[in-house]
Amino acid sequence: MAAAALAAVLAGTALVVDTETAAAFDAPKRLIALMGTALAAAAAFGFSRRGDGLPRTAGPPVRRAALWLAGAGLVLALLSALASPRQAVSLDAMRPLALFALLLPLGASAAVARAKAWLAGVFLGATAVNAVVSILESRGLFHPFALETFGDRQATGAYAGNVGYLAITLALGAVLALGIVLSSRRLPARLASAGALALFAVALLVNQNLTALTSTLVGAAVLLVALYRRRAALPMVAAVIAAAIGIASYAPLRHRAVEAGDFARHGNWDAMVSFRGGAWAAALEMTRERPLVGYGPGTFSAEYVPHRLAAEIRYRRRFVAPLMTSSYAEAHCDYLQVFSDAGVPAGLAVLGAVGCLFAAIGRAAWRRKAPEAVLLLALLAAGATAALTWFPLQRPVTAVPILLAAGRAWKISAAGEDTAGEETA
Repeated sequence: MAAAALAAVLAGTALVVDTETAAAFDAPKRLIALMGTALAAAAAFGFSRRGDGLPRTAGPPVRRAALWLAGAGLVLALLSALASPRQAVSLDAMRPLALFALLLPLGASAAVARAKAWLAGVFLGATAVNAVVSILESRGLFHPFALETFGDRQATGAYAGNVGYLAITLALGAVLALGIVLSSRRLPARLASAGALALFAVALLVNQNLTALTSTLVGAAVLLVALYRRRAALPMVAAVIAAAIGIASYAPLRHRAVEAGDFARHGNWDAMVSFRGGAWAAALEMTRERPLVGYGPGTFSAEYVPHRLAAEIRYRRRFVAPLMTSSYAEAHCDYLQVFSDAGVPAGLAVLGAVGCLFAAIGRAAWRRKAPEAVLLLALLAAGATAALTWFPLQRPVTAVPILLAAGRAWKISAAGEDTAGEETA
């Protein structure tokens, strides 16, 4: 039951759209994610006869530290919501946050351990459907629904809706598919993953998202280094060359890359990061004003404008976003948003938990050379890179696979968990 619910969440958050609602993409995906997560948690932990549903806390100290720091971060977020000047809004945002947090123990549960190949297949399959639709949309061959958009890059989001959300999902799918190609012993799985990898690569080019391309390269680099050690240099160079050829061969993306290079040469860093400087400055200003408890989860969109203006006064410069498609309901950096929403203690706790998790799974991947540990390390590296300039942990389509992978990584990082002989798919 838990595995079926999580499979429905992975498929639903990627593909379900309700064109009759005001938020045609986000509302149904979030509903499916919340209901499915609650059902999966009840099935995995509430009806486990043998008690094997709950993850064990044994293992190296860094692994236990990741657990306690993550729990502390969640408690501090709740305290921040209670102390928020916009308490009603913040408590409303805290409820889904608490439900999404259940994905971490679910990822570490026995239910996911038994169904991991199936869940990976569902995620890759749903992402492949979106990739095909996105490519067809870019060629003007298929439009599943009418969208009012501004700019050429906004109409290829397929059933994910936003091109950025889709691109980050494609990056995660590409890293997962590459890991299966390189580590699986099953030929059908390797062939299917190779086809998915090629499809994701084309869709990544079509969506022209530099953050997603960077995340893919980082995840691939971590994967190759963990698998091949010193021999990873040649395949890494090949991956960079392949990415460069892809960028050069697709005119719109080539134009974006040249434009970003021009911005960097002239020191126009705000334009280079698509004018995210205002959102980052506002997040820093919010952290400075309420360092202990922040403004509360879910309050950034309401506090963005006054704090951006305060940042402009402080730095004596404008943080103007001239793009019609720009919206800053989020800080466009998950790390900064934790500090602005919940305060410095919560931000440090979350960063500490992330660091300890990477140390634990990195140790397991490097010492044991376990294919699953290596693949999870690469997936988390891609997600952590995307979180620098996007907000993958705030959208169900990307948050669900990342949080499940984090929970599973925490599970297998225990000293007694030897997965060296396990298949990834």
